[in-house]
Parts: sequence; C-alpha cells; structure tokens
Amino acid sequence: MNYYVDIHADILPGFSVPGSRPLTTEEAAARTDLLRESNVKLAAAAPYYDPQRYSPEEFLEMRNAKIAALEDHAQSMRIVGGAVLPMEYCMAAPRALAPMVLGESGYLLIELPREPITEEFCEKLSRLRIVSGFSLIAADADRYFDIWTPEDWITLRQTGILLQISVGGILQAEHRKLSLYLLANQYAHFVASGTRPAGEPLRFTESMRTVQRSLPAHLYRRIKNNAGMLLSNAEPSSFF
Repeated sequence: MNYYVDIHADILPGFSVPGSRPLTTEEAAARTDLLRESNVKLAAAAPYYDPQRYSPEEFLEMRNAKIAALEDHAQSMRIVGGAVLPMEYCMAAPRALAPMVLGESGYLLIELPREPITEEFCEKLSRLRIVSGFSLIAADADRYFDIWTPEDWITLRQTGILLQISVGGILQAEHRKLSLYLLANQYAHFVASGTRPAGEPLRFTESMRTVQRSLPAHLYRRIKNNAGMLLSNAEPSSFF
C-alpha cells in the first residue's frame, strides 16, 4: 500500500485562516475522512496561530481538544499537533515556541511576511533559527510565487530554512513548473495539503501523483519520504 505523511493538514474546525473562513465541524470531519481514505497514515494538524486572538495556552487547549474530537474519523490515521506561526511572533518570543512544534519533532512551520527578500530579511531568519534552537519550515511557499523570483528562493534557501509546497503549488498550471523545479533541486523539501480555503477539495493524493509523474523516481521517493523523516525528527542535514 502506498501510504503518505502530511506535515501540514488544515483539518481542525473553528480556527482563523488567512484569506478564508474557519472550517465547520462537518467540513473538518470530511477532510479528515478524505485524508484517511487517501492513504495518509500520519497527519500534522497545523492550524494558523493568531496571537491577537489566542494566548498560546488557549490555542493549544483548543487545538488538542479538536484533534481528540476527530479520533473517530481518523481511525487508523494518526493525527499529531502542530501550528503555523507568524514569523513576527516567533521573532518576539523565540524561546517560547516548543509547544508549537510539529508532533514531537524539532521543526516549526512558520508563515513568512510578504515583503522583499533582502539581506536583513535573511539575517532575521538565520538568527531566529539559531536563537530558537528549532529548524524552520516556510509553510505554503507557493503562496509567495507572485512576489518572489526563483533567485529569491535560492537566496532564502541559504538561510537554512526548509520549504513546504502546498497542493495548489503543484496542481495550478501557473505554479507547477516553479514548484517542481524547487523540489527537484532540493530548494523545497515537502509537499503537504496545506492551508486550503473552506469548501475546496484537498487533492493531496493527486498532487503527489503529479510529482511522481513529473520527477525521476528517486527524487519522488525522497520527497515522499521527507515528511515521515521530519515527523520522526530526522536531522536537518537529511533534507539537503
């Protein structure tokens, strides 16, 4: 059986989502069912953390309760916790991020600000990685394709940050070529369902099959296996 791991699954109801409304309980259950039926064996439920709306304690209590409420739908699929953290929040509290990691790993999903890639920007990311002690993953990197050039992504990679491409980056025709280029050259490292507007299908399996058809077999296997390695807390060097 061809199983998958999803490091950024937007499957929890009630959380604020940039650019979309929160999922309803019914929509969250349907997404969880779909991931399980798509042979996802492990998923990190990683809602967006809005520090203006929740304290960290409130967010974690709500997240964990909603993960528990999905257990009947998850069945054989294991769900672990995670979060997508605004970069500005991480910079302000780099030593308070441990409860927000993906599962029990040393990896954090962060939302990068929509601003030009400058030397100062890269220095901030490098400093955050060092001061926090965690490895950083840019969530839904394809949402920035309209503002950053391929050269910007290569510069960003030099900070040591990892990149996660979402379903949209693989399946949208205008984004597919750049997504596959970044994955093929190890500038991007993970494919995940990512933040999806409520009502849109996940299409996670379809995106992975597109990667399989488009890249050499050994690269596809590496990308597919990266997600499981991350949640097993592999060393960052394993992805480069």
